[in-house]
Amino acid sequence: MEFDLTRVARNMTRNLSGTDVVANNLANINTTGFKRDATFTDWFIESLNDVGAQRYTDFGQGELRQTDNPLDVGLASQGFFVVQTPSGPAFTRNGHFTVNDEGFIQTPQGYLLQGERGPLSVVSANGVAGDVQITNNGEVYLDRVLIDNLLIANIVNEDALEKIGSNLYRVGDDSLVTQLEPDRFLVRQGMLEGSNVRPVSEMVSLIELQRNFESSQRVARAMDQILGRATQLGDYR
Repeated sequence: MEFDLTRVARNMTRNLSGTDVVANNLANINTTGFKRDATFTDWFIESLNDVGAQRYTDFGQGELRQTDNPLDVGLASQGFFVVQTPSGPAFTRNGHFTVNDEGFIQTPQGYLLQGERGPLSVVSANGVAGDVQITNNGEVYLDRVLIDNLLIANIVNEDALEKIGSNLYRVGDDSLVTQLEPDRFLVRQGMLEGSNVRPVSEMVSLIELQRNFESSQRVARAMDQILGRATQLGDYR
């Protein structure tokens, strides 16, 4: 009986964890470049008296949408944009960029977008931001003059990516990061990659998780009542 109660409790914990994941996915339906999370149960880990619910990120392609903003850049392929943060390089699929006061292309959080030769300055000869054109293979032109190429990173093992907020990722092992060659990625200027969350699928998952939790809750209550009655009978002896 004790084992069964433990198993029911684990199932309830897994359902709660799964509900949190799905709720976060649904909250980010409209977040540019967001990648949905999912959970699975590692039965081997569970056999070692652990909950066994593991989280992973689905890096499937999101739908590209037209914005016509020259500083919006979508990836229609594998790879990640590279930005520089105070704690080192980070990776993102969110290609919504702006130009800061110094003329560098940056994320909304102020992290500089990296080209192959470093941060991308788009200040023209007259001291103001010039006309920026980005080709499908990542070439960056300023007023029709090639200035650099976008640095597009490939993560050898995407499971090693850690979400650090603001739609950014980092990798603890630099050896897992390589530079993608231009023939292995596709850049779309004036477009943004949407979230890869599918609302209907997430809602179905949420309903199933809630039903499973409620079923486990009813089982736990029934078993608790049985144990309570057994205890009372024992007291009468």
